[in-house]
Amino acid sequence: MKDMTEKQARAEALRRWGPTGTITFRPSRTIKTERGRLARYCCIVGNGDGRSPYAVEGQGNTWREAFEDAARAES
Repeated sequence: MKDMTEKQARAEALRRWGPTGTITFRPSRTIKTERGRLARYCCIVGNGDGRSPYAVEGQGNTWREAFEDAARAES
């Protein structure tokens, strides 16, 4: 199955979590960025403030993996 575009991922985050839904894309390590050497995944999705004890965050190498990880964290 083909992965989502960034626009589709943003729409899915808004559908799941409302206006607090967020997505973050961090490009691969081959591109020199401020990603950090311990960063593992390029796609992060969540329901807003990561400091809240009720925060949900999912990470993956694709948007679909990130949403699946978030779904596991919610259950």
